[in-house]
Amino acid sequence: MAAAFGALVVAERHSRLVRLDPESGTPLWEQGVEDCWGTTVVAGERCLYLSQAGVLHCFDMHDGQRKWSTPNLGLHHYVSVSGSVVILGGWRGYRSPIRVDLADGRPFPGRLAGLAPGSPLAWPLPVRREPERGFGADSIVVANASQANLLLLDARTGATRDEWSLPAPVRFRDSGIAFSVGEDGSVVFLSGGRTVMALHPDSGVEVLWRHDRDLPALPPILTGRTLWLTEDTGVTIIDLDHGARTEVMDLPYGATCGVVPVPGGALLARAGNHLVVVNRAGEIAARVRLSARIDRLLPDGRSLVHAMGKGHLTTLDISTS
Repeated sequence: MAAAFGALVVAERHSRLVRLDPESGTPLWEQGVEDCWGTTVVAGERCLYLSQAGVLHCFDMHDGQRKWSTPNLGLHHYVSVSGSVVILGGWRGYRSPIRVDLADGRPFPGRLAGLAPGSPLAWPLPVRREPERGFGADSIVVANASQANLLLLDARTGATRDEWSLPAPVRFRDSGIAFSVGEDGSVVFLSGGRTVMALHPDSGVEVLWRHDRDLPALPPILTGRTLWLTEDTGVTIIDLDHGARTEVMDLPYGATCGVVPVPGGALLARAGNHLVVVNRAGEIAARVRLSARIDRLLPDGRSLVHAMGKGHLTTLDISTS
């Protein structure tokens, strides 16, 4: 599944890629693909799908017309788009990252610099800042599971633009998702099991919080100056300006599989099929139990959050109570 404002694309029924109207769920177009277990990304006017069979497809978002297809890309899994460049690979260290042109799918020569071969990478995160601040339109943040550093790379050339040392390597799950982006544009992540850090485009990295127990490998969420740390036992809310800490334990039993910011708080997917909204005061603002297990939460960047499970998709409007 991939979502952006006004756009929702899912791979379904083993061999179809379908764009849905996010408000109604009505299919808008569909295209045949090799399988439904690949990676889907919305990139402006285009939609990319990397099938598990190793074919990268590019479709027009409006009418579903196929622009191009590039084969022989098996086991790359990650798909990140930075400006006009598509970055593939790094998942589990199976394939070194490569870059292809978004316009036609042709590979760029050379490799990304500064990465230990064969070591798992976090899913590369595109960053967009003005060039005079050091972040061009084709920049990506990359972290290696075996190196205690953070790299800013030029997606088009593969060269290193900047590098920052960390207390420990960036921590992430097998999905590779390690970073969240705060409201101020900072990149938030876990360094080791207990240290929460942020990369600021203009000033480098800083430690936001050192927790007193190990955290699961979910990206922390930063809303304003409020930090949200999710654990199996509950959620910890931290006011970074005053150091105040609130523990929320009145949650459905089980692990948190997803968390996204919502107005006034955060939405958590818990214990398979429970959704819970927690406000900044640590109060439970809403609860709902869905009919199917939730594997992933995905916001559209505005007012909707999509909850995806096996054979089931629920869309929530978070702009109202």
